[in-house]
Amino acid sequence: MTGDGEFFVATCKELGVAAQGGTREETLENLREAIMLFLDDEPIVLPPNVINALTGAGYYGVNKRGRHIKFRKYGKKPDTLVLPNEARLAGRFIELILERTGLTLKEFRKLDKGTTS
Repeated sequence: MTGDGEFFVATCKELGVAAQGGTREETLENLREAIMLFLDDEPIVLPPNVINALTGAGYYGVNKRGRHIKFRKYGKKPDTLVLPNEARLAGRFIELILERTGLTLKEFRKLDKGTTS
C-alpha cells in the first residue's frame, strides 16, 4: 500500500486489481470490494456433467461468489453444496456429487456426453 498523504492506493498484484481510499482501512475495504467484483465476473467453468448431475437431482445454482458456486436443494431434506468454480478441481468432488445425486460414475460420465440412458 502506498500513500501521498491525501490518498492511499492498494493493489492485488496477482489479479491486477487496485483501489484507493482516504485512510488505510478504507483503502483495504475498497480493495476487498474490488476483488469481489472482479471475481464475480468470472464465467462458470464447471464441467457440464457436474451442473447436469446437480440440476437433475433437484439442486439449483443459487449463488456464484468469485471462485465458488453454491448449489441448494429444497424440500424435505434441504441441502447445500459449495463447489469451486474451476474445472481442474471438479474431479476432486466427484464422490461427493455422486453421493448427493445418487448417480453411478457411469451415469455421471454419460451426462458429459449429453446422453441420459
